[in-house]
Amino acid sequence: MEISTYIDGEEMRVILQGRLDAAWSGTVGNALQDTLRSGCHVIALDMSQVSFLSSAGIRVLVLLFKQLQGIGGRLRILDPSPPVRTVLEMVGFSQLLESGATTPVPPPETQQAQEAGSRQIGEHSFEIYDLVAGAVLRGRLLGNPAAVLAGTAEAGRTWPVRLPAGSLCLGLGALGAKADDPGHAGELLAVGGLTIVLPSNDPGRPDWLVQEGGLVSEAAMLYGLEAAGAFRHLLRFGGTPDAAPLRLSELARAALEVCQSEVAVFAAAAETAALVGAARQSPPAAAFFEFPDIRNRLLFTAEPAYGDETCLLVGVVARNPAPALAEFLRPMGGGTALHGHVHCAVVPYRPIHKGLIELGATLESLMENQRIRGVLHLLNDQREGVGAGESALRRGAVWCAPLVITEATA
Repeated sequence: MEISTYIDGEEMRVILQGRLDAAWSGTVGNALQDTLRSGCHVIALDMSQVSFLSSAGIRVLVLLFKQLQGIGGRLRILDPSPPVRTVLEMVGFSQLLESGATTPVPPPETQQAQEAGSRQIGEHSFEIYDLVAGAVLRGRLLGNPAAVLAGTAEAGRTWPVRLPAGSLCLGLGALGAKADDPGHAGELLAVGGLTIVLPSNDPGRPDWLVQEGGLVSEAAMLYGLEAAGAFRHLLRFGGTPDAAPLRLSELARAALEVCQSEVAVFAAAAETAALVGAARQSPPAAAFFEFPDIRNRLLFTAEPAYGDETCLLVGVVARNPAPALAEFLRPMGGGTALHGHVHCAVVPYRPIHKGLIELGATLESLMENQRIRGVLHLLNDQREGVGAGESALRRGAVWCAPLVITEATA
């Protein structure tokens, strides 16, 4: 089997030559998945030189068709050879059969009812959609991060929060209104009615709760940020296959600039290039960070991890944060003076729909197979010579808004 590809406008042409059978279905499937990961959501498959198509090959086409259909993309099969055409018509794929002269369908993002503006921020180009004019999230800071991290916080002290679809939360907490076991508390993120937590006493099994009907998730927070309101903007990045990955600090800077604010919150769904971060593997305790015990208490990505996956991020970023907020943030590095706090949940790869998309529908898509590969508190590992660097994302969507802190508890 020979496989070649080239870009024709907004469409990726994939030319196959040989037998698409069990021996080659894996290779062809990987090549088509790589095409999808490159950001091409309109794919034309030239099968004029394919001499045989088995059920294994059909499964490859069905998978690609369903993935593209789920993100508003399109698959076209061009000039199939007579034996391939017969098989495709028999299995109900006749609607995909087209000649090579067919005019490509406009890409999904041009079909959106709302027009996007374009803006260059640093080295990256963003599409920007205005969602709710003047929207802000108003929030409160919970607990004392320094005391919790040092193991000196009041034993068992937590703050209950209710997390419906219009809220956002990140910090150290556990699902449930009461923390019956401090070991359940771990890295937590919540947005759009979805709450995800990595229990520190069971870091191999992330847990989550999705708002369904009258069921709304609750959490007991050791410390964190809780906010409510609407997002003001949607930012899209990585729209072209040759776009460079977006570093986390660059994403944070873009959110601040577009929101024209000194403090902003954001949620992002993105395809990953690499992630760098840490996750707690034991409950808070005195001398938590002492060596060598820290190696058993904290899971740390010694090198970039989770490449070519999909992730959900929830974060807050600020320039010159006020003292109460500064306790909750850390320098983001990347050549910026920004401070931030970002949590990330990783799920198996699935492409992110282009153009104007809704947060709720995107979260539903991410959790469709109900698998979470990991949860991280993202960091910038700047250790000279040995540091893993900074998280980077290939393409995705960022919902953001200014943040106003109305209350701080300790």
